[in-house]
Amino acid sequence: MTHRCGHKQLPSTSAFDQHEARFIRAAFSCPHCLAELARRSMLDTRVFINLHQHAAGGLAFVIEVADASDELGELLASTGYHSNRKALEQMASSVRGVPEDDRFWRKELSFASDADPRQVVAMIEHVKLEMSWLEPYLPLGAEAIEYCTFPI
Repeated sequence: MTHRCGHKQLPSTSAFDQHEARFIRAAFSCPHCLAELARRSMLDTRVFINLHQHAAGGLAFVIEVADASDELGELLASTGYHSNRKALEQMASSVRGVPEDDRFWRKELSFASDADPRQVVAMIEHVKLEMSWLEPYLPLGAEAIEYCTFPI
């Protein structure tokens, strides 16, 4: 299989690529080309992973991708991310690495606060798996993935 950019899709040992995700990713430019596009466009694409508490006893691991190229955004949308905009109070104070643009991509993995600890561990493993396929698309690689750091 080849990517949209014409580069051959490299074999992967990632569990993420053991199902339909491999076919989804082939419809887009390869990780190298998308990371290069971000570099040339001077995008500082970063990923922030946090734990949020919802009202009514729920929690969620939240993955937010800031400063993504349009094509990376399309790929994220095809894998369950949703485009969001910062609220006005969030835009007032930004942290390093977050662009002036107020768009970001977000995915939530929700669970009940009284969930079986094995379910929570499985969700943590899923987040790590998600980062394993996303990392090559980031201009800074693993350095652009931040846990327990808020983008705003």
